[in-house]
Amino acid sequence: MPAKTNAFLASLTPRFFKLLFTGLLIGMVGGLCAHFIGMPLAWMMGPMLATFIFALLRVPMAIPMKFRAMILGVIGVFLGASFTPDTINQAARWPISMIAVLLYVPIITAVITWFYAKVARLDPATALFSATPGGLTPMVVLGAASGGNEQEIALTQGLRVLLLVMSAPMIVLMITGVVANGHGEAAVVMSLEDGLLTAFCAIVTVLIFRRLRIPAAEMTGAMLASATLHVSGVVDGNLPQWLMDSSLWILGSAIGSRFAGVKLAFLARLAGYAVAATVVILGFTGVVSWFVAQWLDLNFMAVLLAFAPGGVAEMSLIALALNIEPSFVAFHHIVRIFEIVLFAPMLARWLQKRHLAKIISHDE
Repeated sequence: MPAKTNAFLASLTPRFFKLLFTGLLIGMVGGLCAHFIGMPLAWMMGPMLATFIFALLRVPMAIPMKFRAMILGVIGVFLGASFTPDTINQAARWPISMIAVLLYVPIITAVITWFYAKVARLDPATALFSATPGGLTPMVVLGAASGGNEQEIALTQGLRVLLLVMSAPMIVLMITGVVANGHGEAAVVMSLEDGLLTAFCAIVTVLIFRRLRIPAAEMTGAMLASATLHVSGVVDGNLPQWLMDSSLWILGSAIGSRFAGVKLAFLARLAGYAVAATVVILGFTGVVSWFVAQWLDLNFMAVLLAFAPGGVAEMSLIALALNIEPSFVAFHHIVRIFEIVLFAPMLARWLQKRHLAKIISHDE
């Protein structure tokens, strides 16, 4: 049996299930409360805020990344079902906006790196990997290897996603006056046969994408399989709504539970800077999104969600829940992740050399 499988099975202890159950239970209560009061995107916002608050109260909880991988697959199927022949026709305009994303990512990363280095006084490696809008785990690993402070990177990255996910539904409400209830347009639920076929094709494609080391393989593989089946007319309809709400619930709970065990003094020291950085990100993203939307005659809210550097799963789920061109949003976030996966290791190696040179110079 592979070493990774053995390690995962060994981690399935009573404490593991206790922490998991606690996080999901707190998230469910938060979701129910948010749904009851009509909070925008209730099944993500409620669990996220509830687990965040209880995490700061030092309640032990943990939602492992393995759960997030499964949720990515479900999100991918939902995203794929949003593809139609008309989507393929509209995609002719996407390459230009994708190029804009490729240019936008290094610019916003440079701006926020400068802010964290000069204003928050973080060391260069910590500032860079706190500012790079990639996945939390790879940024922490690469940043630590480059001599950065992994706790500070994890906290600033986590706060960025938390704040952007909280902001998105509020921005939609302010601009459009529509309360994001997380349901979008009613869709026909696919038959059991179509569901099993979609699941089989999604699993096979995900396994191939994993072997090819494609970023976010669970979501991109499932999305490609689902989109192909829907555009070709082989299957019809989408997964049931309760799966969407469950995905929102688990993902929201996972975001908030990341802060379990964080000391309030440590959080307070960086929270103000993270909030200020997020305001800069939103302002910069808003201006860029407006110009791109005007230039290419695209939906402004779709472009804003596509350019906002939140998590690929989180932003895609928000687009799905709001029914704001989810395929467009997902593709642009995948392009962003590809760029970061390609260039972040190069930056890490360069910073590692600088860090090593400083250590040698200091020893001498």
